[in-house]
Amino acid sequence: MSWSTQGMARVSVYSACLSVLFAGQSLGFIIDPDANPWLTTASGSRTANGQPATLTWGFVGDGTTVSDGVSSLGGSDLIAKLNTTFGGNPAESDHRLQPWFGFFDDSLKRWSDLSGLSYVYEPNDTGQIIGSLGGVLNVRPDIRIGGASVDGASGTLAFNFFPNNADMVLDTDDMGFFANPVGTHVQIRNTIMHEAGHGLGFEHVVSDTDTLLMEPSISISIDGPQLDEVRGAHFYYGDVFEKSNGGAGNGTSANAVSLGTIGGGATASIGVDADVLNQRIGADDVDFVSVSNGADVDFFSFTVTEAGTVGLTLEPLGGLFNQTGQGGTPTPFDASVRADLSLTLWDTDGLAVLAVADLQAAGGIESLLHIAVPGAGEYFASIATTSDTVQLYRLDISVQSLPEPIIGDLNGDGFVGIDDLNLVLGAWNQGVPPGNALADPSGDGFVGIADLNVVLGNWNAGVPPVPPGDGLVNVPEPGTLWLVGAGGLMWVRRGRGTV
Repeated sequence: MSWSTQGMARVSVYSACLSVLFAGQSLGFIIDPDANPWLTTASGSRTANGQPATLTWGFVGDGTTVSDGVSSLGGSDLIAKLNTTFGGNPAESDHRLQPWFGFFDDSLKRWSDLSGLSYVYEPNDTGQIIGSLGGVLNVRPDIRIGGASVDGASGTLAFNFFPNNADMVLDTDDMGFFANPVGTHVQIRNTIMHEAGHGLGFEHVVSDTDTLLMEPSISISIDGPQLDEVRGAHFYYGDVFEKSNGGAGNGTSANAVSLGTIGGGATASIGVDADVLNQRIGADDVDFVSVSNGADVDFFSFTVTEAGTVGLTLEPLGGLFNQTGQGGTPTPFDASVRADLSLTLWDTDGLAVLAVADLQAAGGIESLLHIAVPGAGEYFASIATTSDTVQLYRLDISVQSLPEPIIGDLNGDGFVGIDDLNLVLGAWNQGVPPGNALADPSGDGFVGIADLNVVLGNWNAGVPPVPPGDGLVNVPEPGTLWLVGAGGLMWVRRGRGTV
């Protein structure tokens, strides 16, 4: 698939077999949901969408025949043109040392930073015609990059084969366009990232509400993939955490991604960069998480340092925007309501379920609020879906410590008053067993003067509970004022009043 300059003719250049391969229905990002690209690469294999993939990439030597899938465009001259344009050294055979290498490396790394993809540079190549062979480790890359004159200056900037070949060709007549340094050379980088998107399985998309990388014409108002293109990369190759644990991902509590220690009153969040008003994301944003299909489960762990309560909120994200395939009329598409998510909180063993939230339909926020955690330790949260499509989300986990106990508050209502005094008096002169522990705040095993002193010494501490009714509280003093002296317990009758 090719990419043209803004306002120029939109030219598609790809082989007939590739266009047939991607003729299916779209899922927002313009892909074939029945296709499963890159099941086999030079680095290994995978069995399904949503799993990570490693792709090797490199350059063909100048003179290598370039084909557009229909006819030959002659020998590649990309290396020579890059050296001339960016001041490269023609005598240097290691392309990694050339000033233009970073444009390609950084552009492919951007896709890697956003998803379960990994790009590895392969310096070797066997020189066969572009678009004809798959990759072999230490022999030739999965993605071979060359260049030739395609249609003169302007018009088509580049084209790319679809998987599982995905070779890339830049129009070397457009080196003046690629040389523009605006936006840290965003024109050449966006061209490379766009073509790499075709090499991942994406077709052209058109939107009249947002600007996307995979549109047929280049825009330098964005830098790299936008939100729905991140979602597309997750659909095929999973989010970045699918690469963790040696490619095993974070689908079990043993492989959970740690969100660290969350102190009382604090909140930890993940997936926040997808929480945007439209499809625009920053060039450095990398915090995107998703479940890619019904077989994908994400586990996160967090540590608390004491008993308390936790609250978890799971919000599906993706955004509402207009889109269609090239040549169509854009219509509204809500990427926030693709999959029905569920949220589970697990105990410190990662096996016992503490709470589950699965009440909302697709697009609804699932919440677990004020769930007690009995003590310090590492707890786990998991996100899953039964839907066979991708859903971006944001997860927030907050922790609240248990309030400090109020000395003398024997009944636990947050206030030291009549009810606490009555607990002591009701068990007066009794030993604590078999049931008077609340009435023994002194802890001496006997309900007596020491316990009374604890209550009276903290009288009116805390906040009075609000009774039913008008919410106004009159807290009476005891009708009998208890005085503690050396001779024992005495009392004096007093009138009632308010405090």
